[in-house]
Amino acid sequence: GWCIFRLDETGNPVAIVDAGVRIFSDGREPKSGNSLAEGRRVARGMARRRDRYKRRRKAVLRTLSEYGLMPADPKARAALVAETSDARPDRPANDVYALRARALDEKLPLHHIGRALFHLQQRRGFKSNRKADRKDNNEKGAIALGEDRLVLEMQRTGARTLGAFLAGRRGHDPRAWGHVRVRIDIDADDSVGADGKPARPGYNFYPQRKMLEDEFDCIWNAQAAYWPDVLTDARKAHLFRVMFYQRPLKAPTVGRCSFNPDELRLAKAHPLFQAFRLYKEVNELEIVMPDQSHRKLTLDQRNELITKLRGVKSATFKSLRATLKLSERGARFNKEGEARDKLLGDEVYSVLSAKAIFGNRWTRLPIGRQWQIVEKLRDEPDPFELHRWLVEDAGLSDDEAAAAADVKLPEGYGRLGPTALAAMLEELKAEVITEAEAAKRAGYDHALARVGDAVDLLPRYQEILERRIPPGTNDPDDDYDIRKGRITNPTVHIALNQLRAVTNRLIARYGKPERIHIELARELNQSEEQKRAATSRNARNRRDAERRSGLLKEHDQPDNGFNRQLLKQWEELNPDNPLDRRCIYSGTVITPAVLFSGAVDIDHILPWSRTLDDGQANRLLCTRAANREKRNHAPCEVPQWADRYDDILARAQRLPPNKRWRFAHDAMARFEKDRDFLDRQLTDTQYLARLAHDYLGALYPDEEPDGDGVVRRRNHVVVVTGRMTEMLRRRWGLNGILPDHNFADPTKAKNRKDHRHHAVDAAVIGATSRSLLKRIADAAGSGEAQGA
Repeated sequence: GWCIFRLDETGNPVAIVDAGVRIFSDGREPKSGNSLAEGRRVARGMARRRDRYKRRRKAVLRTLSEYGLMPADPKARAALVAETSDARPDRPANDVYALRARALDEKLPLHHIGRALFHLQQRRGFKSNRKADRKDNNEKGAIALGEDRLVLEMQRTGARTLGAFLAGRRGHDPRAWGHVRVRIDIDADDSVGADGKPARPGYNFYPQRKMLEDEFDCIWNAQAAYWPDVLTDARKAHLFRVMFYQRPLKAPTVGRCSFNPDELRLAKAHPLFQAFRLYKEVNELEIVMPDQSHRKLTLDQRNELITKLRGVKSATFKSLRATLKLSERGARFNKEGEARDKLLGDEVYSVLSAKAIFGNRWTRLPIGRQWQIVEKLRDEPDPFELHRWLVEDAGLSDDEAAAAADVKLPEGYGRLGPTALAAMLEELKAEVITEAEAAKRAGYDHALARVGDAVDLLPRYQEILERRIPPGTNDPDDDYDIRKGRITNPTVHIALNQLRAVTNRLIARYGKPERIHIELARELNQSEEQKRAATSRNARNRRDAERRSGLLKEHDQPDNGFNRQLLKQWEELNPDNPLDRRCIYSGTVITPAVLFSGAVDIDHILPWSRTLDDGQANRLLCTRAANREKRNHAPCEVPQWADRYDDILARAQRLPPNKRWRFAHDAMARFEKDRDFLDRQLTDTQYLARLAHDYLGALYPDEEPDGDGVVRRRNHVVVVTGRMTEMLRRRWGLNGILPDHNFADPTKAKNRKDHRHHAVDAAVIGATSRSLLKRIADAAGSGEAQGA
């Protein structure tokens, strides 16, 4: 919605000139809320995988035919497949699984050998790599559990290969075909994992690529004794590559330096980037004295902190104060607060210079050699090749190489290349200055500081918000969005482009406005008590996140947002008793082992399809089986749970109050009555309004002369909160301004099915002044202080 006002001499609105609404798609699938691009991306991926499989199958058939291991005639080949079909109960000896087992011990006809080898490539197993096999993921998850079960079963049955194991499962019963397929077991069976504990729900078994590769070697080597002229080593190597070659994971596109587009950006794990980040952050530290005055660090103080932080992953502000021997009682650092109690150190130097790895040798290595080692640690997928290289090329012992292979290095890339980083680092080292000043002294126009000149019309948002969006490639041959980067949220990306279109059309028709008011969906101006509560809440959330990170390490799980969310939801099931944390729906105990097994889901208590509420208060950890029963019902609506709903309500009493009420029989009715804005719209609006404020601000200079001739910083873009808009619209009687007002109470909420309400909102926002907002905020704070 938009609205144009005419202003009087004092700048107050006196008349509405024009108003309107622009409707556009939010770029999401209405029912799921997913990006419209996701479906296309998934479909492309499926088609691509299918095409690759068909090309590989054709190449394998062609190669086997050339070697005489498969009939060249399609009809003869079809007859061979029919003869060795795994669905022929009258020919169990020629069953393709039986052929794979017999090939280990007896001579087979060439075409039967080829049939067995061709069968391997049809289901060649999951291929993992070093990144997927790090300690954090070791023997965890559904796939790892299925692999463990398969290894133990093969050992128990004495099967030498996967084919022999599968042949044994089938026996002579043609109805046992399902026993050779990978299936999900919802209920844990009697098998155990590699740690000796009872197995968790997951795959009944899951073959690894290595098992198929080993079986290929076994079959070829066994049959080569009978057919030495056909099954040669050269043919073996060629066929192996055709069957088992897999493209390496596509490396992420690295953007180009913001200052030198000819150079690629440095990785965050690069020693040069780590040094730059460390000096930049320490240089920005200031000492806040008890009287709240700020004192910059001296060069000696800065160097002391650099020395301390370089050798550790992080250091608390308390320890940094001790390093500087700050004697003033109550002195602190400007970046210090309840929500942040430590500063990050050099994440690369601190781990690789440890005694267990390189020790003091790391310091003596030149930057280029350090990066060569870091790059190898970061990118080498083969653990055996990495170990060999660390020992033979880097000069580490076996134990040192093993320790180095397990280190965690920062991921991602910065925004600058080596030339700009090196030049700015020298300036940062020379004096205690900011990054912007270092860029200026190094001869660069720092991208963090917007130039003071205003633009006449809005360019694409990437030109203004470069530091607020993911980096692009900076490659002139790429499309604009790929070259410059784009906001990944499709709704925000589309909305900013639409904002540019509307704003530029209005400027072309009416000229540049004196000021712009936009709505920001956030809380009303908070009182001091609320601010303290928010700071305390943020600090508590940070401590909880760090504690959960420690728990994930104890359970050998990746420390990522999803796993921390799993732990958070698990803890809320029963905060007082970790041993009695049960699925609220089914009553099943959820142990830490089950938590990371893939047998649980995070469910929306009130169905997402009916509420679009993805907030924390609407999330609940439950078993996957219970989630399937629930489907898109509210808990009280599930027919199968009617007889045991009292038990569900009893378990729900352990939950926080903002979740507990959602189990009431009238929960959906209460939600629909109390709900105002959809959760997705609210979240996007908050993000969009912040970006739009900075984007629209580019229309005006940072500083300009005021009426008295003094140059001052002026803010032409005013942000109004959504709650203020709703309250003022209701108080001013504007809810009934649309044609359906005869059928609705003007004091009730507006009809959001009529898009014209956006124009009404715009009019209210435009008539809202800073002084009015301050009076409202002051009144709210006063009323709160009085207990109103």
